[in-house]
Amino acid sequence: MRTSRGYRIGAVSALSLLLSGCGGGGGDGGGAAAPASGGVQVVPAPAPSPTPAPAPSPTPSATPTPTPPPPPLTPTGSWASNAATLFSTQPDVANCQPGTLLQSVRDDVLTRLNAIRALHRLPAVSYSSADDDQATQAALMMAANGQLSHTPAASWKCYTTLGANGAGTSNLYGGLISPYLAYYTEDMYLGGWLTETSNLVANSVGHRRWILDPFLGKIAYGRVAQLLADGSRTDAAAMKVVSFASGVSVPGNLPAFVAYPYGDYPARYFDTSSLLSFTVIADTTQRGGANATVDFAKATIAVSDGANALAVSSVSFDNDRYAVPNNLQFKVGGLKPGVSYSVTITGVGVRGTPTDYRYTFRIVS
Repeated sequence: MRTSRGYRIGAVSALSLLLSGCGGGGGDGGGAAAPASGGVQVVPAPAPSPTPAPAPSPTPSATPTPTPPPPPLTPTGSWASNAATLFSTQPDVANCQPGTLLQSVRDDVLTRLNAIRALHRLPAVSYSSADDDQATQAALMMAANGQLSHTPAASWKCYTTLGANGAGTSNLYGGLISPYLAYYTEDMYLGGWLTETSNLVANSVGHRRWILDPFLGKIAYGRVAQLLADGSRTDAAAMKVVSFASGVSVPGNLPAFVAYPYGDYPARYFDTSSLLSFTVIADTTQRGGANATVDFAKATIAVSDGANALAVSSVSFDNDRYAVPNNLQFKVGGLKPGVSYSVTITGVGVRGTPTDYRYTFRIVS
């Protein structure tokens, strides 16, 4: 019920690219059709199989200092020319050749991702070149078949076991073959994974949870984009987020929680219709442990602009294993750019003790 304190939690156009990832619960929607116009769609994925907790890192890393992410890139020229600049060897999707993605594209993804993570006081991740082929082959399969799936069938065109492994452990983007596809930059991909505003399953923020996972450690990235012989466009990307070849180390100096948005937050990575989210880091040594028992059932959320309390709605929470296994999410009405908001979340059950959290955010240009 809504009270003066906030929200009390009881029980539980051109064609745009489809978006998929290791998102919140529900079945895979890889074959879903895109609307004729409008925003990006998000297709959730089944949860990845639990993986062993990584070994602690012997040297804690310093808490990162937030710095503005690199400015967004503005595509110029035609769709085909923009796509071509991504590769040193062009893809040939008809013959199941993914081409060679420029290292500068992968470097750009890593730089932007780490800048986003620093906004949340999260440690930087490294790049796992050993897993490039998984991400690349997954992207090729999505581009060749014009759909998305984290469990692609062996009958898919360009199917490989390597690509199937990548599909099951990555956030995916793409999944259409059409002459009307809009061109997306890597920065726009990251924004889509963060905002989740067009998710086909309501209240799913699993892509965001992987991007903002304190224990992420590494990524690998693949993309395949091509203007086909019949004039259609196909474009798909995969960012691997779990189950790396050589494992990951547990970082040090993790924050007590991860909130979205947090602090001064770039407007291109947030939408006023987005779900806000909050995850407690009760155990800094592993994804699970005490993190899996955080309880939001008696928590209260209050959001204020300093003068007025804002309406809080669409509240839900879970302990699902999408990155850190606890998540609280909610919507706030009336959010405006440039206004500083304070969020107070009280009564969170952490190791059996009611715990309160407070933070601020402001959406900036």
